[in-house]
Amino acid sequence: MEKALRVDFKLCSGCRICELHCSLKHYGLINTRKSRIRVHRDHHSLVNTPQVCLQCSGRFCIDACPPKIRALSIDGRTSAVIVDVEKCIGCGKCVKACPYEGIELLSGEKTVIVCDLCGGDPECVKHCPEGVLSYTARGKE
Repeated sequence: MEKALRVDFKLCSGCRICELHCSLKHYGLINTRKSRIRVHRDHHSLVNTPQVCLQCSGRFCIDACPPKIRALSIDGRTSAVIVDVEKCIGCGKCVKACPYEGIELLSGEKTVIVCDLCGGDPECVKHCPEGVLSYTARGKE
C-alpha cells in the first residue's frame, strides 16, 4: 500500500523539531538549513507553516528537470522523489515548478534537497510532538 506524508497545518506550534531530526538523519548534524522540511512563520498572523515535498501525483519537479540531466527520479519502494546529487546541476527548475514549495536549492552547493521519506520511516513524523505530521496510506487523512 502506497503511503504519503500528511501535514495538519493548523496544529504546528513552530518548534522546528522536525527540521532538527531531518538534518541529523541526512547529514549527521543539526542544521536547519539542510533540512528537507522547513517551518515558516508568518510574523503578522503568527501562523506556522511546515513546507515539505508532498510527493504529489503531478510530479512537476521531475518533468521540469532538464532531459539531458534527469537528476530526479521516483523511489520504486516508497514512491518518494529522489535526487541524484551526482547529476544535479542546481539549475532550480524543479524548485520553480513545485506548486507546494517542497524542493529547495541547497545553499552553497549545486544540488537541490527534497524529502525522500527517510526510506519509508520519516524521522519528522516520529519526533513531531504536536502530531502535525503523519505517514499514512495515500488517500487517507
